[in-house]
Amino acid sequence: MASALISPENLLDLCEQGVRKALAAGADQAEVFANSGRETEVTFEKNDLNLARSSSETLFGVRVFCGGRLGFATSNRPEELAETAAEAVALAKASPADPLNGLPDPQPLPSVPFPLDSGLLELDAATLTQLGSELLERVRAQDSRITIDSGSISVEEDTLAIASSTGIRANYHSVEGGGSLFGMAIDGEEVGSFAYDGDSVQKRADLIPALERAFDRFVSKCVGALGATQGESFRGTIVLPPDSVEDLLGDLIAVLGADAVRKGKSPLAQKMGSLIASPLLTVVSEGLGLPGYPIEPFDREGIPRQITPLVNEGILCNFMYNSYESRAAGIPSNGHSTGGAGSLPGVGPACLSVAAGQTPMSELYAVDRGIIVTRLSGSSNPITGDFSGVVKGGFLVKGGEKRPILETTIAGNLYDCLRNISAISKEVTIFNGSTAFPALRIEDVSVTAG
Repeated sequence: MASALISPENLLDLCEQGVRKALAAGADQAEVFANSGRETEVTFEKNDLNLARSSSETLFGVRVFCGGRLGFATSNRPEELAETAAEAVALAKASPADPLNGLPDPQPLPSVPFPLDSGLLELDAATLTQLGSELLERVRAQDSRITIDSGSISVEEDTLAIASSTGIRANYHSVEGGGSLFGMAIDGEEVGSFAYDGDSVQKRADLIPALERAFDRFVSKCVGALGATQGESFRGTIVLPPDSVEDLLGDLIAVLGADAVRKGKSPLAQKMGSLIASPLLTVVSEGLGLPGYPIEPFDREGIPRQITPLVNEGILCNFMYNSYESRAAGIPSNGHSTGGAGSLPGVGPACLSVAAGQTPMSELYAVDRGIIVTRLSGSSNPITGDFSGVVKGGFLVKGGEKRPILETTIAGNLYDCLRNISAISKEVTIFNGSTAFPALRIEDVSVTAG
C-alpha cells in the first residue's frame, strides 16, 4: 500500500525506469504499466452508515519477452522495480516460446485533457459522510419498508502510465465520484426481491442529482417487487429494461473478441459481413468514452482506442483486437487491449453503446402478454448461445396491466434473441459512464412459471 497518489508525470518516469531495469536484467523487450489510485469511501450497512475510509495504492505490472518467451510480475513498491523486472525475466526464460509474442510499436495518441473536476477532489470523508446520511434519509423517507443491505459513496482519483522498450509513452489522470445501494423491501413477513442501482460521474455538480436518480430507481425496484404472485407459462415476448440489456449482450461481446475467434470459441468466426441480428440492432465500442465521460485515449498496451462498430444494423462488421490477436490475424490492432497493472492484456471494450431505436419506452412495454426481465440469474453458453435463468423481481404485462411475479424461468438462445428483437426504445440510459443502453423487446422466448 503506497502512502499517496503518484502524479502522472512521476508515474511515467517510474515506468521508464522499470523498462530500463528489465532490459538490463536480460529482456529483449519490456513494458511497464502502472496504476496509482486514491479513494475516499463511505459505506452503508443495515440502513445506516457503516464506516468512512481513505486508501491509496500503486501497482506496477512488468511484462517482458526473451526470445519470444513471456514473463510477467507485479509489485506495489517503486523501489523494488529492479527485483520485479528480474523476476519477470526469470519467468520468461522458463516459459515456452511463441512466435506471436511481442510488444506493439507506438502510434500517435490524441491529445485529450485530463477530466479533473476540482470540486470532486475536495470531497473528503466528512463531506461524504454528511452526503451519505442525507441520501439515506431521503431513501428511507420514500418508503419505510426499504432495507438497505449494503452500499457506498466514494470519490476515486487515478493515474495511469505505460512505457515500453518499443517507444510507447503515455499517462492519464482522472477523478470520479459515485455510489450504489443493494437491498430489498420488507412488508411484514413478505421479503421482496433484491435490487441494486448506482451511478458514477466526473463532475461534482452532477454527483447528487445522479445519486438521487439512482437511489430513486432503487426504491422503485424494491417496492415494485412486493406483492408478487404466480406468473404464467407461455412462449412469447420479453422486455429487457436498459439495466438488463448487459445480461443479454455479455455473451455476444465475449465471442466478438478476436481471442475467442482464434481459439475456435466464437460461432460468429465466419459471419463477418453477415446479418446476425435484427436490423434494429447497432452495437458500438465507443473508443474514447461516452459523451461527457471521457476515458484514457490508450488501451492496456498504449495503443490508441478506436470507435469500433461491432454490429451495424444487424450486420457483424468488426471483431476486437489487441496486439497479440492482431499479429495472429495479420491485421492492425483496433485498440481493444483490456486489463490493468495486475494482469496481462486481455481483449474487450472499454465503453459500449447500443443505438437508440424508434419506439417510445411506453409503447415498447405495451404488449398483449410479456415478461419484463428486471434481473436474470442463470447460466449460458456463449458458443451455442443457449441460456436459461430465473427472472427475479420481474413483471407480467397482460392486457395493459403490469404486476410483479414470483420467480419465473426464461430459456432460449442468444442468437435467436438477437434476430428476434422487435423494438428498441428511443430512450437510452447511461450507466457509470461506461455503457449506454436502450430497452429491448424480444419475441419467441420460452417462459415458465414456477
